[in-house]
Amino acid sequence: MSDTPLSDVMSEYAETKAPESYERFLSLFRTSTVGIVATGAPVHATDGHFIADGNLGAGRTTHGDGRPRVLAYADPEAALRNFGPRFNAGVSGEVLLQIAATDPECEGILVNSAIREISLIIGKPTAQSPLAPAATDAPDRRSWWKRWGA
Repeated sequence: MSDTPLSDVMSEYAETKAPESYERFLSLFRTSTVGIVATGAPVHATDGHFIADGNLGAGRTTHGDGRPRVLAYADPEAALRNFGPRFNAGVSGEVLLQIAATDPECEGILVNSAIREISLIIGKPTAQSPLAPAATDAPDRRSWWKRWGA
């Protein structure tokens, strides 16, 4: 895992538009914890942790072009310091990619930087790409979240 903040890689891509920068962003996003606006409520498990009961979801936005995307905040601690509490939960980028990839009404993810007022979009085809082999390996695996409108 890298010590490079996700927002730094986002800034690099925003400045260079180099495909390698976007690939580095995606790679780091997958392994990072990002902030989301969780909807629904988790259930307290017996081991002291919280689990989803089928009603937990990730908030979306239509900012920009009007297409619905999951809203995410890079580098949650820095985002809280710089912009205040805009989200109420953290989730791994890999999980968020799965949410965006499998939600039929979602067009991808809008990731907001924690250090600059920039955002990057991860489109649905990109979110779906790492899932292709996994989908056949574990067809009965249940997600921790509920799809919108389900």
